[in-house]
Amino acid sequence: MTADIVSRFRIPAPEMDRIRALLGRDPNLTEEAVFSALWSEHCSYKSSRIHLRKFSSKGPRVLMGPGENAGVVRVTSRTGIAFKMESHNHPSYIEPFQGAATGVGGILRDIFAMGARPVALTNSLVFGSLRQPRQMTLFRRVVAGIAAYGNSIGVPTLGGEVWFDERYAKNILVNAFALGLVAEDGIMSAVPPPKPLLAVYLGNKTGRDGVSGAAMASRSFSDGDSDLRPQVQVADPFVGKKVMEATLTIIREGLAGAIQDMGAAGLTSSSVEMASKAGLGIEIDVARVPLRDSSMEPWEILLSESQERMLLLVEESRVGRILDIARDSQVSAAVVGRIISEPVFRVKKGEAVFAEVPVPFLTDEAPLYDRPTRPHDLSPSRPAHHPPSEAGRHSIAELFHRLLDHPNGGSADWIFRQFDFEVGTRTLLPPGSDVAVVDLREENHAVAISMAGFSHPLSRDPGRGAMLLVAKCVTDLAAVGAWPVGLTDCLNFGNPERPETMSDFIAAVTGIADATKRLGIPVVSGNVSFYNETDGLSIPPTPILATCGLLSDRRNLVPGKTASPGLSLALAGTSRDLFLGGSYLDWILDEPEPEPVPQVDWETLARLQPFMSVLLAARRIRASRAIGRGGLLRSLLQIVSGGETLGVALSLPRLESPLQAFFSEAPGRILLAFEPDHERFLEQTAREFGVPFRTIGMTAPHLWNIRYQDREGRSKELSDSPEQLKKRYAASLAGQMEDLP
Repeated sequence: MTADIVSRFRIPAPEMDRIRALLGRDPNLTEEAVFSALWSEHCSYKSSRIHLRKFSSKGPRVLMGPGENAGVVRVTSRTGIAFKMESHNHPSYIEPFQGAATGVGGILRDIFAMGARPVALTNSLVFGSLRQPRQMTLFRRVVAGIAAYGNSIGVPTLGGEVWFDERYAKNILVNAFALGLVAEDGIMSAVPPPKPLLAVYLGNKTGRDGVSGAAMASRSFSDGDSDLRPQVQVADPFVGKKVMEATLTIIREGLAGAIQDMGAAGLTSSSVEMASKAGLGIEIDVARVPLRDSSMEPWEILLSESQERMLLLVEESRVGRILDIARDSQVSAAVVGRIISEPVFRVKKGEAVFAEVPVPFLTDEAPLYDRPTRPHDLSPSRPAHHPPSEAGRHSIAELFHRLLDHPNGGSADWIFRQFDFEVGTRTLLPPGSDVAVVDLREENHAVAISMAGFSHPLSRDPGRGAMLLVAKCVTDLAAVGAWPVGLTDCLNFGNPERPETMSDFIAAVTGIADATKRLGIPVVSGNVSFYNETDGLSIPPTPILATCGLLSDRRNLVPGKTASPGLSLALAGTSRDLFLGGSYLDWILDEPEPEPVPQVDWETLARLQPFMSVLLAARRIRASRAIGRGGLLRSLLQIVSGGETLGVALSLPRLESPLQAFFSEAPGRILLAFEPDHERFLEQTAREFGVPFRTIGMTAPHLWNIRYQDREGRSKELSDSPEQLKKRYAASLAGQMEDLP
């Protein structure tokens, strides 16, 4: 093997030696290209597989779990939801518009490959500071790319979350989530049946865009890297729409035996993975692949990640009908290969053989690393420690203003205005709510989606921080009366070859696994994104979670905000361990000796959902919102955001730690707005379920007044203008975006 070929595909020397040993010879150029893709971190999960086994994907509602294009969970007697989240971090940094757009397109193909019609998109976006012109450009173009694809293909984007942090300046995160509805008897699998099948290519023609994209996503960046834009795919949502409708028609008519999206590593990955799952082989003739450039080499055709393409395994008698559907849909289609009994991946161009590799060599024999770890020093801070701000360096009001004035604490409405969230007419809550809610139109049910990805708790304590994310999702769902039925994740980390990164990864995976098992939530799909590192600087550990919940009666749904004065306000949920470690305030202050990350009160958290379901079924709640980013004060501002002049009048008891009371983000707490006449019913229901409950004040026009006593018993008062607070909240992100050309 010549040195220039080795360097071209960046296969590490030990892995090249292993390939030679398996084959008993040197691989040729095409074979090495195939190994470089399928043995990449992005495809093989060689650094994470042994740790992902900690997740449980079992549950009475689970219809499809990991190993398929997406997970599927039963939500009615006849219907399932297919959902998944994936990253498109590296491509979005290189070419933000196309990187983000193709991220949306790719996750949608995973959904409709299951036979599910996509009905909802959300996203999690993490960038560096908007003060940097490069970050502003990336941010604008990523949002535009997401909007362009989702709006054009006709799937509503219902919201998500955004975070700005200097530590992501050279490695932004763009994670896309999609959910679709599928009849239980119409679910399609990527595992082919044991019978003679032909491989049918469906969709856009293949070009050189995205060649070796999987390998590119499996290594760190360097400022000295040459232009990588040719390795970023190009989206075409209008062709994507045609491919989606053609695929769903083929599935509905029962014409395919198995379907796989041509995603990472393109034709190579989709063909080898389906053959491997069946314990069979596959033969591909690249001369039959529809091409945009006839000069492409076989290895380029195999590794191209051109978008809007599917691979189908089909009985010969059904090929004609599929080709007719493709022609009617105005997309390309061709028979490009066949399943063979010999477990070999054979690549031909006409009669010439360009690659012949046993399938198990590409899958079962892929490297599996148990990489070394070195935990960070996480010596716990003294629980009695209070940040200096509480000693008088900053007032509560000043801190609240600081939180609102930063884009992380303000409204994300500028982003949501770019998205069509009403197309399809299933949207029950507008973007800006803590959860997205989709009408199932069956048995009055609805599905709620909660996303959580704030990295700061994991920077302080990866294990406990990961548990906090799960608990936050569950609290968000409980606030609308939704019962969690499944979770998907996108685990964004730095270089796994660094012991500190692997230590963080293992701790986070363990935390998510422990929390989901404790709450009985199956992890049905997910994605790992390693090598988010540039010039040796990695991102903080940043798992993004999306949890889906079932509302038994959508008619009981209440919004997360109100415009009505005179409503009582109450806090329901945990009242202990309200530490500030890992909170938004902790991030703002960045104290050298922070408080601990809060422990989750699992017992109270488990009681919140049935408690809220009773209140909502009795129609006693006018608005509800989980205490989230920024703590109680920010959540109060959000719950009265339905009216421009609406504020609050609160009277609180003695507070041992006002900072904790106002700014802690400990999950398991819900803010409720209700008619005063219903207070007795709420208190009694809370006692029956063992949920702490305390009325704290009322909604009031033109008033923002909060009275409390500090730990010494001194009377304190926070007074502000609700109109001015809401202007700060609305302008912190939108003002920056609209002030620029």
